Amino acid sequence: MIKLENKKFLVTGGTGFFGKNFVKYVEERGGIVDYFGSEYDLSDENKAIKAFKKFNLKYDYIIHAAVLQGAGDWPLFHKAEQFDINCRIHSNTLKCWKKYQPQAKFIGLGSSCSYPGSIVELSEDDYWNGRMHESVDVYGLTKKVMNTGIEAYKDQYNLKGTTVVFATLYGPHDSFDREKSHVVSALVRKFVEGKNNNSDEVEVWGDGTQTRELIYIDDQIKGLLTVIDYDGELINIGTGVTVTIKDLAETIKEICNYKGKIFYNINRFVGVKHKVLNVEMARMKYGWTDSIKVDSLRNNLIKTIDWFDNNKHLID
Repeated sequence: MIKLENKKFLVTGGTGFFGKNFVKYVEERGGIVDYFGSEYDLSDENKAIKAFKKFNLKYDYIIHAAVLQGAGDWPLFHKAEQFDINCRIHSNTLKCWKKYQPQAKFIGLGSSCSYPGSIVELSEDDYWNGRMHESVDVYGLTKKVMNTGIEAYKDQYNLKGTTVVFATLYGPHDSFDREKSHVVSALVRKFVEGKNNNSDEVEVWGDGTQTRELIYIDDQIKGLLTVIDYDGELINIGTGVTVTIKDLAETIKEICNYKGKIFYNINRFVGVKHKVLNVEMARMKYGWTDSIKVDSLRNNLIKTIDWFDNNKHLID
């Protein structure tokens, strides 16, 4: 992992889930971070320019986390909106990188959604080898637009950057919104509220056999900072391990001390049944998950549940 002391970062989407945790992590270790969120709408070119003129240190790295996204079945009903806004966000940000911060290395946050939906174990060589799953195809495509843009700017203007592909994040400051939350935050909220309300049952979408690769936010940040100087087109950072939704739900239930039943609703949306990032490149080049360890799923779930329990009064 790079030494963070006095390294200068600019973070787009810095007030979101990833951004809040990244800023805290880096500042606690001596790094210098400027960040902004939706107050500078990067889909508007004039506002993007305004942001880059205001935040004008000579940064070592730009961490591009700004994006419009949702979880569950939300992407199915907002395809045009995602395409329009995200393509403009990425295009405007790349132009500002070249004009105002060409010395900075540009790190675009990628997503496993961009990989082909028919492949279970996702290696970097598979990135362009098939259609994405229809439930996330537009969102995944806009991440590929970002990736292509980074490579185009590197090629034409001799800039430096890469795309780091993430697994499914969870942890403090995640969205616990009932309509947009990802699987961990959705289940944490359901089981905490189920216990507090003495509910007879908690609903879990699907039959429980679908699997997900999950990574705690601090582990994801460690991984990003480990591979941040990678020079290639893209690199995967995940755990390389999956958990069934049944095992995940049962673990959260036990941690929350919820005594009711779990109702697996097979009529609800489940998206991709199985996928996992192949992290062999990061392991071979940087020792990811070998010399650089991630904490256990159970420990990280305990931290996430504790954070939600202590902050639920602030969440709608």
